[in-house]
Amino acid sequence: MMKHSHFRPKEEDVHRQVCEYIDIQYNSVIYLSDASGVRMPIGLSKKCARLRCKNYKIPDLIILEPRFGYKALIIEIKRDHDELYDKKGNVRNIEHLQKQKESLQYLSSKGYYAVFGCGFDDCKWMIDEYMKLPLGSKE
Repeated sequence: MMKHSHFRPKEEDVHRQVCEYIDIQYNSVIYLSDASGVRMPIGLSKKCARLRCKNYKIPDLIILEPRFGYKALIIEIKRDHDELYDKKGNVRNIEHLQKQKESLQYLSSKGYYAVFGCGFDDCKWMIDEYMKLPLGSKE
C-alpha cells in the first residue's frame, strides 16, 4: 500500500516562487527580499546578522509600490497556514512568530500594508489585490 505524503514546500521555495512571480507579472516594481531565512555558511550568516535591525523582525518581502494611501506592501512569508496558525486560528505562541506579528502590527501602524502570507497562492493573491488598488491616497 502506498503512503500519501502531504507535500509541504520549504519557506525558501515559496519565497523564491513569489519573487519570480513579481519579476514576471510586475516587472516594473522594485522590491526587497530579505535573505535571513536562507541557509548560508555560519560566517556569512553572522555578518548578515550584524547588519540587521535588532529591535524588530524584518519581514521577508517589501514591495516598494505605494497604493491607496499605503506606503508599501510588506509580506512575512510562511510556507503554509499550519506553520503560522494554531487550530483556533491564532498565531502560534512561538517567540519568533510573535515577534514577526509585532513587527507587522508596528509597520501597519506606520502606514504600510503589512501582512503574513501563507504559501505561494496566498502571497500571489495578496500581491495581485494590492496592485489593483488605485495609486495615491485614500481621500
